[in-house]
Amino acid sequence: MSIKMNILLILLLSIPADAFSAQPDPKSNPQYCGGCHQRIFKEWSGSRMAKTAHNQKVYQFYTGEHGGGGFDGLGFKPLKKGELGDCADCHFPMTSLEQSKKGKEVDLGVVMKSNTDYGISCLFCHSVKDVNIKQDAKGRYHTRINDTVTLGDKNTRYGPLHDAKSPVHKTQYSELHKKSELCGSCHLNQEHFLSISTYKDWKEAYDAGIIKQTCQQCHMPLIEGEATAAIGGAKRTGLRRHTFVGSYDKTMLQKALSLTVDSKVSNNKLIIQTTVENIGAGHRVPGSGPIRNVILKIDVTDENGNPLTYTGKQKGLLSPLAGAGDPISGKKDKYDWAGLPGKMYAKAYKSKPDPKTGKFLVGVGGFLADGIAFDTTLKPKEPDHAQFEFLLPETKGHKIQIHAQLVYRDAFKPVSDKKGWKLEQRPMKEISKIVTNY
Repeated sequence: MSIKMNILLILLLSIPADAFSAQPDPKSNPQYCGGCHQRIFKEWSGSRMAKTAHNQKVYQFYTGEHGGGGFDGLGFKPLKKGELGDCADCHFPMTSLEQSKKGKEVDLGVVMKSNTDYGISCLFCHSVKDVNIKQDAKGRYHTRINDTVTLGDKNTRYGPLHDAKSPVHKTQYSELHKKSELCGSCHLNQEHFLSISTYKDWKEAYDAGIIKQTCQQCHMPLIEGEATAAIGGAKRTGLRRHTFVGSYDKTMLQKALSLTVDSKVSNNKLIIQTTVENIGAGHRVPGSGPIRNVILKIDVTDENGNPLTYTGKQKGLLSPLAGAGDPISGKKDKYDWAGLPGKMYAKAYKSKPDPKTGKFLVGVGGFLADGIAFDTTLKPKEPDHAQFEFLLPETKGHKIQIHAQLVYRDAFKPVSDKKGWKLEQRPMKEISKIVTNY
């Protein structure tokens, strides 16, 4: 039996019989690619890229549905009545590109339920022939996928290996697949503001020489030693993993930022000075969506565990976006940190004022943004300094405990609470110190 027949047999045996029940073209299923590219398929399957087609938080934030079931009205479609938006462009690029040829927009919620598109899949990434990221005279980016991405021949797969060969499809070397522009086609989103600016932030730092690595060099870790790209393929060095590590990867997250905590005593006050620096990310932290945030929380207690009174400036207290509890009952949980000493790192947008109440929403998605409430995101290699003051006990000799922690949250806590999502809070850095001489 020929090598080609062997590989085709492996393809057929490795794919469940019902895998394509909702997909008219079986070759677009990543499992089809996984028949030969088994290691790569396994890596991709465990990544956030694979999960984007089934991300219920994305679905609920688009449709206005509640995590516990039912409709809560907080989402793109109920707040932008009559519009479908561009969300599907990057969550389901193949469908978006196909429909754009027909002059049609794509409803993200509908395509998620249809199971006819695999999202950020092997087929999409390795069908891209060109990416053209451009701005108009006003500096606004063109970020619709039909403006930025050009697909190549449908029977050809594009990639970074010069001598790749396959008995199943044609192959073509692509320098683009080593460049950040490939990622930039989705990691930019121009709405009223550039609500997702990850590629722009990286490019500014890269062009300035602050950052040396591309997106692929950070988010697709290098495989040590030799490996193969496909069954029967040549052993190579320099191959990268298709794990697309990011904020869900513990190691990646914890090496992104550094934290230092210094303290001194002055006029019966404990003064704490912190420095937080983005030392590991090639873009601002947090990156990606505008509801993500990083929180620096400062706890100072006496030897009995009683918190010291905060006497510093108002800006040294966490905003309501850190969690202010139930707005009706006033009940709080252990992660409601508003009003406690610390600092939030985020880019928070605000909506237009409600015509009836005159109030505006803060911490909204980019689709509702009409202004910037604050922007404290951390640029690469630019340290941020903060200061917090506490009143010391009148009796000398207490052991004062300082505990500082940096945590990453996928969404502002009021948004998580409103949507009925379990708060995803992941640790980044933690420092504890004891002050005895004052």
